[in-house]
Amino acid sequence: MRSDRAVLFDLDGVIVDSREHHMTAWDAWARVRAPDAPAGYFIDSFGLRNDAIIGSLFPAASIDEIQALAAEKEALFRASAEGRLIALPGVLDLLGWLGERAIPRAVVTSTPRANLDFVMRAIDLGGHFQALVAGEDTDRGKPDPEGYLRASAQLGIPARRCVVIEDVPAGIEAAKAGGMRAVGVTTTRRAEELRAADLIVDTLADARVREFIEQA
Repeated sequence: MRSDRAVLFDLDGVIVDSREHHMTAWDAWARVRAPDAPAGYFIDSFGLRNDAIIGSLFPAASIDEIQALAAEKEALFRASAEGRLIALPGVLDLLGWLGERAIPRAVVTSTPRANLDFVMRAIDLGGHFQALVAGEDTDRGKPDPEGYLRASAQLGIPARRCVVIEDVPAGIEAAKAGGMRAVGVTTTRRAEELRAADLIVDTLADARVREFIEQA
């Protein structure tokens, strides 16, 4: 019987550690397109949507121009990550455990659909998720809760019965703003940066994650 709760996963830093490849892509992109970007800018903005990241660098750019610049960067990301992505510790086991209990699963990411599909194929996650929400599917990125609320609606599970798994403060803020509980994973940020989460773990192999979901 289908569970009355759901688990909503962020993508980068939760399912896969793609940060190295994103930083490689941003560095290569910025050398050509934004050589005057502030030091640490792309690290600090990791997890936000491209329109927020690039829009802040080019405030006079049109939507079409920002989309074209973002497409260049994401092509560089996929080239860097090709054949080099693996699921983070505990992810596949947790997905199997959720599947055995008929707990619905979704991915909610700020990344473009092309990247989401790329990662799903790269680590063979087809069939594990009942909803996929990418950057193009929302008008507002994290920390706005729109993406998580959209996934909740697609799964038919009330927001209060959803557990979000995130690795960045903006994602945890989005979960909380949507009335959801949050697990923070310290893949890309320190535990103190994720203190707004209800549970903080180093990996999804931690047994407390399953206990938390069962009690949600």
